[in-house]
Amino acid sequence: MAGVPVRAVEGSVPFWRDLEREVEGEDVTQLQGALIELGFLEGVADGEFGAGTERAVKAWQKDLGLRETGTVPLGEVVAAPELPTVVQLGESIVVGGTVSGGEEAVLAPTGEQEFVLVVTQEQARLIPAEATVRVTWQETVWEAVIAGSSQDEFGSTEFELTGPDGGPVCGGECGTLPGDAQVTLRSEVVVVPEVSGPALPAAAVQTRADGTAYVVTEEGEVEVTVRGSGGGVAIVDGVAEGTRVQVLAEAEGGVGQQPAPAPVPGDTTGPEDSAVTSGGG
Repeated sequence: MAGVPVRAVEGSVPFWRDLEREVEGEDVTQLQGALIELGFLEGVADGEFGAGTERAVKAWQKDLGLRETGTVPLGEVVAAPELPTVVQLGESIVVGGTVSGGEEAVLAPTGEQEFVLVVTQEQARLIPAEATVRVTWQETVWEAVIAGSSQDEFGSTEFELTGPDGGPVCGGECGTLPGDAQVTLRSEVVVVPEVSGPALPAAAVQTRADGTAYVVTEEGEVEVTVRGSGGGVAIVDGVAEGTRVQVLAEAEGGVGQQPAPAPVPGDTTGPEDSAVTSGGG
């Protein structure tokens, strides 16, 4: 307004009127708290705009290089839930512009963190609803799940992300993020969960008529549960590391099969297939 800077004051109550002598209320309390924090007012914030508050406002105005009126007109201060934060002017507030009232004049973060993963339509088709997303900020990695999706104005797909418990992705560490209105973070979509356990050649795993799987060891058949497979390797539960198992291999000419012993290697971790990785915000 006419080149007068707008000042942000920490508080939850919007400033909705001129602040001057004999005005009382929570908005006055917020102003007094800022004046005390800045060193222009002594005592406690009592919510009453008296002579002391007027003198403090004049001292503040003098420090800012403004006319010392002792009053704070509507529009010269705004309330932000938490400082420091980023305060921006609305799109309609421009030099030489005309406003009719009701426009968004000053915008500031509410303190609620929203995480959105933006991908192309082609990438979205590769991401199942049950996929997890790893979001990285500096040295911290947060696990996220997909809570919903929508299309933006550019035709991209926006996946809404939450923490596994339904809360914000950043959990109790949201304070480590910068106060910018929007921050871009690195993300990785995990289409197939990682599995770990003893790994052995997939050819060693046999299936019975009832669908159960087993391997043949030196002590006989041992039932196993296949947790994942890929690249000729199966990760199973049911056998201990170091157990020798028989591997079925085709005989010469493709007739008959011969068992070949193979020890179960150590613990292996890996996905069934490669994960899809996409940058996100």
